[in-house]
Amino acid sequence: MKYISCIHLEHGITFFSNSVQICCISSHPGGGNIIEINNYKGEIINWDELFKKRNVMREKIREGNIPEKCSGCYYLKESDWNTDNYIDEVLIGHFTHCNCNCIYCYTDKDKKFFNTNKTYNIYPVIKDMIEKGVLSKNATITFGGGEPTILDEFEELVYLLLDYDVYNIRIHSDGIKYSPAIEKGLKLGKITLITSVDSSSAKVYEKIKRVSCFDNVWKNLKKYAKTKNGLIRTKYVLMPGVNDNLHEIKNWMKMTYEAGIRNIAFDIEDNWFKANRNSIPQYIYVIFDFVFNSYQQYNLESCELYERASNLKIDRDNKIKPEK
Repeated sequence: MKYISCIHLEHGITFFSNSVQICCISSHPGGGNIIEINNYKGEIINWDELFKKRNVMREKIREGNIPEKCSGCYYLKESDWNTDNYIDEVLIGHFTHCNCNCIYCYTDKDKKFFNTNKTYNIYPVIKDMIEKGVLSKNATITFGGGEPTILDEFEELVYLLLDYDVYNIRIHSDGIKYSPAIEKGLKLGKITLITSVDSSSAKVYEKIKRVSCFDNVWKNLKKYAKTKNGLIRTKYVLMPGVNDNLHEIKNWMKMTYEAGIRNIAFDIEDNWFKANRNSIPQYIYVIFDFVFNSYQQYNLESCELYERASNLKIDRDNKIKPEK
């Protein structure tokens, strides 16, 4: 039966520091953040109970009643959805500790709190999902955060997923700490590594990241790139007034190629985008068009648009006109 839904509503789960949600998408008009378990601290989940509640929601969706919080989300589409009970979209974002200090991070409002906030161990929960057949081997596992490589259980957790033969593990890492588990996953072709460098010079990098790790990050990226099999993307989060110039962006793409990496990702800073979505300055479109239409000129193979960048493209495709 065909109906409008999305991969997250059907088979997704997101682990945050104090809740279990369906997804983490939040830039659309509805705002997202559908909570399934509140005040969550890493307890083993009653999957029968969770799927029972999920199926009630699914039935409403099949009747055309999309959750209000999903209103306007670009993930919604009509499809012949599989209604079996399993999870194949997992975001692990229960940790907020980081060895970086990005000015655009949501934790910047209280860095001391987020860097000392006690987190739970997600390893037993993922292991339980595997043992009970809840987690599909076709699942996409995404590490957000926080910085995943500084989690005590990170290496063990990645090896667990690799041994289970999950072949689509996406890890967002700042690249400061080198990970043997990431290296192994890249060699096996099962990991996609995304590192937000947001710059092509130490000066701009340090302005955004507020740590002096520019050379170390690129050294680690070059080392990861030697694994050959895995997919690595350097990511550029556009911050108007900070790194919004074509010189920095052109050099970022050049440095990516020179590091042995052939794929990039592009996004726009979250708070700025939400505040300016209906009055985007023309020069932002110029930058967007340059990145999206010119990456192949730098011998790069793909450009992945993240949430805000995807919304920017959709808005314009829907004829929301930029500010003159």
